[in-house]
Amino acid sequence: MTTLCRALRVLVGLLMVMLVGVVALGIFYRYALRESLYWATEVPNFLMVWIVMLGSVVAFHERGHIAFTLLGDAMGGRRKALLECVVILVVLALLAVLAYSGAVVVEDTMHSLSDALKMPKGYLYACLPLCSAFMIISALGQLRASVRRLRD
Repeated sequence: MTTLCRALRVLVGLLMVMLVGVVALGIFYRYALRESLYWATEVPNFLMVWIVMLGSVVAFHERGHIAFTLLGDAMGGRRKALLECVVILVVLALLAVLAYSGAVVVEDTMHSLSDALKMPKGYLYACLPLCSAFMIISALGQLRASVRRLRD
């Protein structure tokens, strides 16, 4: 999963460069050439959604999201590991729901085309089940580590 996170970091960086480039190009066309790129608002929206979702996978794997650790820190030892297992199981359940419902949305929107690019909107929403699946893989690794700490 660490290799995947490195690759996702690179991909997110490239998508951010593309986002800046597309926005700059749209601004240049609008103010310097007095023209409008018909896709200059839709592409950044698509890029931003994918950047946020892929970045959330990296943050999830690196435990970079906000967390309330007061109770776990006060416990220590096996009880802390047990609490971590319970929390991870709840997160896994939520991610499974997110992956399933995301897949349903993708399937339902594959025949609906975006306004400017005439691209199936399902490609935009595909980040939801994909990133949920990546987070499930990471959460399973975290669960395995917590179970090991519970046994020790």
